Amino acid sequence: MEHRNISLFRGYSDTESVETSLEEVVNIIKCDAALRDRTEKHRYYLQQDLRRDADREKSGCSCFAVAVCFEGGKTREHICAWTGYTLVDLDHIAPERMAATLTLICADKHTLMAYTTISGHGIRIICRIDDLNRVEKGKAFRQYAKYFNQVNDYYSCLVGFESDGQCKNATRISGLASDPHVYYNPSAAAFVLQNSPIAPQPQDSASEVVPAKRNKRLEKAVKAAERLLEEEGVSYCEHHHNEYVMRMGYLLNQYGVARKTAAAWAAEHFPDYDGDVAAVIGSCYANTGEHGTRSLVRRGEDDEKFATVADIEQFLSEQAKFRKNTVSGKFEVLMADCGEEYAELTDRYVNTLWSRMNKAGMLARIADIRSVLDSEYTPLFNPFVAYLEGLPAWDGTTDPIARLAAGVHVKDDQKLFSIYFKKWLVATIASLLDTKVVNHEILVFIGKQGIYKTTWMQRLLPVELQRYFYVKSNSRRVSKDDLFTLTEFALVCLEELEEMTSAQVSQLKAITGMTDVNERAAYGHFKESRPHIASFCGTSNNVTFLNDLSGNRRWLPFEVDSIDSPFDYPIDYVGVYAQGYALWKSGFHYWFEQEEIDAVNLHNRYFEVPCLERELVQVYYRRPMPGEECMFLTNAQILGHINIGIRQPLSPTRLGLVMKQEGYEAVRSGGRRGYRVVELKGDEIYRNQCAMARYVGD
Repeated sequence: MEHRNISLFRGYSDTESVETSLEEVVNIIKCDAALRDRTEKHRYYLQQDLRRDADREKSGCSCFAVAVCFEGGKTREHICAWTGYTLVDLDHIAPERMAATLTLICADKHTLMAYTTISGHGIRIICRIDDLNRVEKGKAFRQYAKYFNQVNDYYSCLVGFESDGQCKNATRISGLASDPHVYYNPSAAAFVLQNSPIAPQPQDSASEVVPAKRNKRLEKAVKAAERLLEEEGVSYCEHHHNEYVMRMGYLLNQYGVARKTAAAWAAEHFPDYDGDVAAVIGSCYANTGEHGTRSLVRRGEDDEKFATVADIEQFLSEQAKFRKNTVSGKFEVLMADCGEEYAELTDRYVNTLWSRMNKAGMLARIADIRSVLDSEYTPLFNPFVAYLEGLPAWDGTTDPIARLAAGVHVKDDQKLFSIYFKKWLVATIASLLDTKVVNHEILVFIGKQGIYKTTWMQRLLPVELQRYFYVKSNSRRVSKDDLFTLTEFALVCLEELEEMTSAQVSQLKAITGMTDVNERAAYGHFKESRPHIASFCGTSNNVTFLNDLSGNRRWLPFEVDSIDSPFDYPIDYVGVYAQGYALWKSGFHYWFEQEEIDAVNLHNRYFEVPCLERELVQVYYRRPMPGEECMFLTNAQILGHINIGIRQPLSPTRLGLVMKQEGYEAVRSGGRRGYRVVELKGDEIYRNQCAMARYVGD
């Protein structure tokens, strides 16, 4: 016979296969000591009801792909050829029927290979079919499904009970089990695809029995009853024949099998029973009130009919590619024939997957599909890491970031803007990649409307990442949802900055410094700790918007004359981010030291909202010269003096900050705290005002 390659895997979780032959697979089943050891352990653990240990031994057994050959994996996209084989899986065969069933299977001319499965209660059959390598790829899968159905119907008819229809996937992996009596017939006949089902032919003239029409309800009821009796320790053995037949009769009645059907089945399957089988079954059916009271599919009773985790994983791999976005926390899917762009996984598509799986003959719970998706099966994906690590290396000489900054024409020092912008951008990249880093600086553009301030900010992110740009138009209120934006977006653009009060600015300062967010998401069960990845930027039409007397080191405001249109002058994203990524990796000094912070605070004085307390102190007082006679005034005394004729209330706290910033010496005298000041008289105030007017005029 012709030689056909087989993909053999070392275990169920293995994704790399080795090429071998069916003859070698037969030899492993028959002679391999390690496989024999795992098979014996699996069956022992099953007897002891140690399901987890049994599954561990089973997962370590070698397995092979029956219908296809794989290369580089074991999903549909890794198929490289068809083997010309298909399989039949017979499960939960009663112990007293195993030998007869196996004899019947091995006597059939189509049986290429047959062996007892690892449970000891099943038989796996391998058969030949047509070579599908000559068939168009899309049609080959449909044709294989027809072959599978035909072959499984054939053997179900041959043995008298139903095979496992969940094995119909072409990528199905068949686990090996030790069987010294494995059957192998290299001269077995191949199945030919028929338009109508074919029935098994008798093997000799002495067995010319036409198979009866299958009664699937009877088959399911018998299988369920046999399983229940096995769990209760009731078996058809010597001195227990009557008990077994009666218990079986009661169960068939409860499962809703017709009395005549049950009696005929019992007469055929218990030929060595000494009593009157029909009479016993009839007595079991005397209680008509119990007829049909037991469901054939009950929770916990038919669990093996549901698809396993391996089945679900294999099916999902054939349908699409999945990943979990670690930034958004959502699942994404790349459907077949949809290019290379992932989309957010919706409930509708999950329902579609569930529907397709059940239509394919694999009974699955939608909750199980969701559990598999939200497991190690789905790889994690960080869009920022993927983008930045996929960039070509920076050449180390060009400066794309400086070229980008040059497109923003500021009224202040253009060089200073370029320096601060580079620091801010590298800090933005660092905060996306390092969970311990938070970008504390807020880049702000101030200028008239229509000069691309917000548009340029949004275009800072490359096309692949622009979905992670968020505009917060109401900057005066910070809600719990806003806290989650810190963990889900790369850039948060603040608008209406000039409307923020001191308290709101303080709240904003607090969240810009948060390293993580520990909150419970909507519909979540528990609080989650998520890293703060967002950097802040902002726009304003008003030059004076800073109103925090304690300091404004977090702000990097620049008054903008114009911005080169990002539509006419597209940003070199590859160059900009390759340089920024390289600078971060090389240890670029993107943070601000104290000297730089002082320079930032000095730069920001131009953008501060006029402080009434500061202006009044500058009008009425000055600092004393060394040795000069001066006055000791408390905070309240100063406030009472400068507040004359002022309707707007002044703040003692703000006054204290102003006195400190203006360089007044704070002293304690007579148990009171105050300042050493020189109070200006009316004529001195007048001369100062005239001098300032002349200075402005110059």
